[in-house]
Amino acid sequence: MPTNTTARPITAQESHRLAQMLRESPNAGKRFKLGLENALVGWATSMLAIMVVWQCAAWLAKRTTAWEIGWYSPYALGIFVVSLILTAGWTSVSSIRWIQGWKDWRPELQADMDGGHVVEERYRFVGAKRFEEPEHRGLMYCLHTEDDRVFVLFDGESQQLGVTQGNPLDSSFRPCSDLCLVRAPKSRFVLDTQFSGTPLEVGVSLELTAAPKDWPESEAYCDIPWGELESRLSVTSRS
Repeated sequence: MPTNTTARPITAQESHRLAQMLRESPNAGKRFKLGLENALVGWATSMLAIMVVWQCAAWLAKRTTAWEIGWYSPYALGIFVVSLILTAGWTSVSSIRWIQGWKDWRPELQADMDGGHVVEERYRFVGAKRFEEPEHRGLMYCLHTEDDRVFVLFDGESQQLGVTQGNPLDSSFRPCSDLCLVRAPKSRFVLDTQFSGTPLEVGVSLELTAAPKDWPESEAYCDIPWGELESRLSVTSRS
């Protein structure tokens, strides 16, 4: 739990942020459109892959058995139709499951706007460790609390710098001993984070080698003990 939690009226800037998030949250029409686009791209990619495999198989069959199953064979239309049906069915089911996996945040966001309040959560830290993910070089900070828990924050600015070939360490993110985190009470989205107090020494960046599914959630406590972070999330260090 935070060291202190306080409810207060929402500011105009925070309300604007919530309104923007609500506008960007996909409604039923947008979800259908994104699902259809995903299905079409998946279908085209799958058909292309099948065409390549088919022609390779046809070439091999002709060379080894003189059996003709290529474009101009009697089997061509049947192979093409079956491939079309199978790929269309597979990509449709995949896209439907993809859409169903999305949570609709609009009711919670609207409730936050109607409620007109946010929650300030205050935390105090005594240590920090920094991890760098290898693909985009984004930085993740594990912050050690006074009661020996680990609170996690991802640095979005560092990831953007890494994507654009910049130096993630040039990010303005600087962890300090005190954190005020502003959260919307219903959706639980974080609207602002402000550090103050004594800067925390993070040392070298540790490479985040754990699979993405095993990464801890940002803006929340994780269940990994402070002393096990390196062994669970990293095996090498980066200077």
